[in-house]
Amino acid sequence: MSGPIAANRRILVVDDNQAIHQDFRKILCAPPASTTLDAMEAALFGGPATTPVDPGFEVDSAFQGEEGIVRVKAAVAEGRPYALAFVDIRMPPGLDGVETVRRLWKEDEDLQVVLCSAYSDYSWEEMTQRLGLSQRLLILRKPFDNIEVRQLAHALTEKWDLLRQSHRRMADLKREVEEWTRELAVANGRLRQEMEDRAKLELRLVQAQRLEALGRLTAGLAHEINNPLSVIMASVGFLRSELDEQIAGKRELDAPEMREVCSDALIGADRILRIVNDFRTFSRLDGQPPTRVELKDVLDHALSAASYNLGKTQVVRDVPDSLAVHGTEAGLEQVFIGMLNNCGYALQGNPEPRVTLTGRQRDDGWVVVEVKDNGTGIAPEHITRIFDPFFTTKPPGTGTGLGLSIVYGIVSGFGGTIEVESTPGQGATFRVKLPRSTEAAAPASSFS
Repeated sequence: MSGPIAANRRILVVDDNQAIHQDFRKILCAPPASTTLDAMEAALFGGPATTPVDPGFEVDSAFQGEEGIVRVKAAVAEGRPYALAFVDIRMPPGLDGVETVRRLWKEDEDLQVVLCSAYSDYSWEEMTQRLGLSQRLLILRKPFDNIEVRQLAHALTEKWDLLRQSHRRMADLKREVEEWTRELAVANGRLRQEMEDRAKLELRLVQAQRLEALGRLTAGLAHEINNPLSVIMASVGFLRSELDEQIAGKRELDAPEMREVCSDALIGADRILRIVNDFRTFSRLDGQPPTRVELKDVLDHALSAASYNLGKTQVVRDVPDSLAVHGTEAGLEQVFIGMLNNCGYALQGNPEPRVTLTGRQRDDGWVVVEVKDNGTGIAPEHITRIFDPFFTTKPPGTGTGLGLSIVYGIVSGFGGTIEVESTPGQGATFRVKLPRSTEAAAPASSFS
């Protein structure tokens, strides 16, 4: 904040009459009569001298309007502007007082002005038409009273000081606002950069989760394919050796044994085919760009696709129509089909099978969908492994163990998470958290 401004006691008198200038100097420059009397009383009677409270004014003279304009312009350039100007309204042969004031304000808009006149040269309406309504202008009729002139000088110079202080405060406030604006811009820039960095980090995290899911699938692929492939290779090798011996005439083919060997090879081939189909499904879903997906439609399609495995299961749905997430329809259908099929397997033998689907949007912007059944539940030692590739509790030959792994991979690929809670004998709850879609819903079609 700037320091205090020294009081401005500079006054300019613009009048073509030399005697008027002398009168102003006597009134404004000399100490007031009461101060002189106090000093005389102190000298005669030995009383304490009173310190003058009014140091007087610094008065300059200009005898024509043009000269006054030059003086005001020079004072502004020197950094020592006048606070007040007493301007005569008649100054032949030069500019009149009204025109002089108009041009003075072009040089210094803060200058306080008193127009002095003994005649009615201009009406107040005519002056305001030329000068505009202004609080910087007062009228003083001649002959003027000394006290009135001194009061005007005190009041208007103090008004000038207050106006300049106001300007300085406004300038200080403007600088502070500009500084705050710069600091805010820097803070906004940092925040924007942090948000961009966070978005990039979240993207990398999603990619890492996706790669982790793919890695978990790939890690078990060699082992899972190697087992049935070994059976196929052994069966084909046995068939070849048997055929070679039959061709060489060393022995006759044993048809039942050959049929059994072929069956083993076909079982192994079927196992590999199912694994490959699961991977093809997973990679095909991964290639679709995420967009706005209405969850209610997805769940309707998933329930229809899983209806065979659910059988006569009672399905309770509590999903708002307007609930939308960021993903793909095919991917999310695969997620909920896999989970509902898993519910159907867990509900086998349950006399009152029930599945509950609920969906809600949380205050933090995430959408949570719960799939709950009252089936057999999941054993504590299995619950941490159910998303591992090729892990299954089903009998051999009834599943690849990739269903929930694919579900986990798809949800992770959309930037979501999946959790499971279960109590053996009381069912399980799968909780899928997905990012809310920020895209606007497509407008409904209308026909006239």
